[in-house]
Order: sequence, then structure tokens, then C-alpha cells
Amino acid sequence: MHKIKFTRKAAIQSAVVMAASVVVLLAGVSERTAIGQPYQNILVDGEKVAAAGRNTDVARAVRQARRELSAEESGRLCMDYEWESVPAREPFETLLTEEALKEALKEALRKKIIRDQERVYTVAIDGYRANFKSLEEVSIFLDRVKSPADEQNAYRTQIFKNDSHISGILNAVLTEAEEEPAQESALLDVRMPGVTAGVWAAVAQAVENIGSHPSEEGYQNGVLDMEFVETVKVYENYVDADQLSDMEEELIEVTKEKESNKIYVVESGDCLSVIAIDHDTTVSSIVALNQLADADSIREGQELVIAVPEPDLKLRITAGEVYEEDYTMEPVIRENDSWYTNQEVVRQEGTTGHRERNDVVVYENGIEISREMIHQNIMTESVPAIIERGTIIPPTYIKPISGGRYTSGFGRRWGRMHTGVDWACPTGTTVYASSGGTVIQASYNGGYGNNVVISHPDGRLTRYAHNSRLLVRVGQTVKQGEAIALSGNTGRSTGPHVHFEIYINGAAVNPLNYIGN
Repeated sequence: MHKIKFTRKAAIQSAVVMAASVVVLLAGVSERTAIGQPYQNILVDGEKVAAAGRNTDVARAVRQARRELSAEESGRLCMDYEWESVPAREPFETLLTEEALKEALKEALRKKIIRDQERVYTVAIDGYRANFKSLEEVSIFLDRVKSPADEQNAYRTQIFKNDSHISGILNAVLTEAEEEPAQESALLDVRMPGVTAGVWAAVAQAVENIGSHPSEEGYQNGVLDMEFVETVKVYENYVDADQLSDMEEELIEVTKEKESNKIYVVESGDCLSVIAIDHDTTVSSIVALNQLADADSIREGQELVIAVPEPDLKLRITAGEVYEEDYTMEPVIRENDSWYTNQEVVRQEGTTGHRERNDVVVYENGIEISREMIHQNIMTESVPAIIERGTIIPPTYIKPISGGRYTSGFGRRWGRMHTGVDWACPTGTTVYASSGGTVIQASYNGGYGNNVVISHPDGRLTRYAHNSRLLVRVGQTVKQGEAIALSGNTGRSTGPHVHFEIYINGAAVNPLNYIGN
């Protein structure tokens, strides 16, 4: 019996050789079997087809499989499927090469070929879809949509290729009937005369109101342009026979008003009732959609969500309108640099004039969205008013102390007039100038005790009474917020407090109506 003795060094060498052998073995196996490394499962319509390494270009394999199937099939290849790649990391999973994956995908996709469907032309407008047997039917359908607003059949539907779009996608637009096709690749032009009924009655009525006898050459009158608001796309498709669209039903569906949310930015002077009328909705609907406290809780610049009724396909009509109106010229403003902006005087009264005007108006679905005057014929000239207005921003007023407890307001009190407001506060509380100005009184004044009176540039006066100490003198100029006294209990007073008054044109007014805080 022979004993084999291993030294420590020999054991280490043996382990290294074995580890290296395992690495080589695993390297060879990983080309076809996952041993714990990440890979991807390829699914078609949710069912697993195969697995492949994570660096395998699955999209390329799908495209190649489809190309080869297309070459094998006679005619157009129509398929309905979705594929996805899902990361995985399970041991002992067979991983296919890209070539083998392509073959597996071919077999899976072969089952997805649609052989018993009809070729149609699908009209796509955002989320709306309708399927028609031919491009002629598509054109008739779109012409019938616009016809109620085009009783003279001045516009026609044109379907054409657009090189900027994906191959196979066509565009449908409205063009003037006498115009040549937009490009040589135009496929079809069909007009549908005599169609006058439909949901575009509002648009037709708006156009009907346009004047027909302009008095000046160069006036633009009547319908100037007509177009679809939404982009109308048309593409070839294959669907089951029961998915073909009924034209009458689709005319109702595509022109039926459905609620659609819009954003409206509140402007100065807006109120919810007017906003609701302008957007064919209700105040309660706007309040509920925006979770407003009430109808008055809106502010300038606020964005409101408004549910407005709109069809899937709308018409935009640009029209020229001629009419007469009274008008007034904008007033002429003469600036006075020595007055405040709240001071103005009418130096000349304006007069009302009369004119004929020519506007270009844009309607969407019968609703006016813009108006611009392009011509006018003055019959009686308007004379503008002349207004002199100040340019200096008037001074502001602030509360004369920080803190304090409001104890008495402006008005009659104890059988006599209380000409200011009171804030109770500890003796020695700093009293500040409510606005900048010149001190015209700083002394003891009977019932007011130690008081300060300041004259301000806008002609107003402010009084600060019952102080314990005065910090300014007569003739001194002070700024808004500058310390002028320390509060106290001097004069006729029931306790330490600040009594504050504002005088305008010699009469005391309620200070709370003028101080900013």
C-alpha cells in the first residue's frame, strides 16, 4: 500500500489548475447555456419564443424574420403582434444565437399573419379612427363634414402624399376648388355638391352674416380660407369586415361635440360668468373642475381648466366682414411730471365718430377666435379726448408700529368722533413714520399729549399721539419707517397706546383704508 503525500505547495497548485479548468469549461458552456449571467427572454404577444444573450440585437432579428416572411408571402404582408424583451437571470437556460433567434421568431410570427381581412383606408384624427373601402369614400366623407359651412362648394378635399411623414401616411386637406392640386403626387379630388345640413350650421350662420357690398376697392369680403383645424391622416390598413365604418354614423360621431379640457389664463377684469359664457360652459363646472372656493376666488394670471364641448374634427374659417359702427379714438395722454399718477384732468372732451370697417375674422367651429381690422372708411371723424395725467407714483402708508393690539377704530365713540385708530402697546414701543415727509409739529398738544404731525408730498397729514418721548423736531425730513417717537400714555389716554390719524384735504379719514399693513 502506497501513501501519496501532498505538500501544502502542491495542494495550492492543484487547486489553481482545477479552478482554471472550471473557468475554461464554463466559458465554453456560456455560449449556449446560461449559468447565472443576465440574458433576455423574447416574447411575442406575451408568450415566450426564446432566450438570447443580453447583447443580442433582438429588434434586428425581428426585422429580418419579417422581411423573410414577406418574401415568402405573395402580395402585401399583414400581421398583428407585439414583441418585447424581458431581462432574466436563471441558470441552465438555452440561449440562441441571433440567427437561431430569427428562425424561432419566423415561426412565431408566421402564426400572426392575417389572411382573411379587408384592405381599407383608415382616417386618423388624434384618437379618432374610421375605416373606408377607398380613398374616394374618404374624400366624400371629409367633404360632407365641411359642406354645411361651404354651401357654394368653393372648397374640396385633397388627399396627397407628404414626404415629411412616414412612408404610407397620406394627408387630407381642404383647397379652393379652382386651385390646382398642391403637388403632382395628389391622389384624389372629389367634391360633394348640395350637402347643406349638419352640425356646422353655426359656422354657416357666422359666414352668412358677412356683408356683401363693400364700398371700397381692396376690401376682403366673404370666405377667404377654409381648413381643418386638426391634422387629418389617411393610411392603408387591413381590418375584419365588421370594422368597416358606416359613413352616416361616422359623420355624426366625428362632428358630435364631446367635452374636452382646455387651459384658460385669467386676464385683468375677468369674471367666471363671462368666462363660462365665452366657452359655452357653466360657472359651477369651472368651480368644480378647479376646486375653487367660490366664483370670486380667481386672480389675474391664474390658469383655469375649462371643459369645452368640441367635435373630433373642427373647421377653421377665415372670413372678411364689412359693417358700419360708431367708434371713439383712444384718448391723447399728456404727462405731467409734477402730478401723481392718480391725478388727471380732462382738458378736451372726445367725440364719437362713425365708420365703415373691413375685418378679417377667424372662426373655429363657429366660435370667433380672432378679429383684425384691415380697412376703414371714416364717415364722421372721432375727436380724441385730451387727458393730462401725472407720472409720479404716489406715496404709500404703513402701520406706524410693529405689533400692538387693535383697540379702537375710526368713528363715533362715547358720544363723540374718534378721528383715528388705536393700538395698545407697552410704553416705549418705537413709533415709525407711516410715510415719508416733513415734520410740522413735534410737541405736547392738549388731549393728544406728546404728538408728531407729518406733512407728506401728496398733501396728506399724519398724526401720532400720546407718546412718552419725541425723537424728531419741526422741519425735519423723515423717511417711511423712520423712528419718530416712543409710545406712551400722555394727554387724554386710558392706557399706553398709539393713536394714529390721516388727514386728506383737511378732513380726517379712516387710516385702515390707506395703510398697507
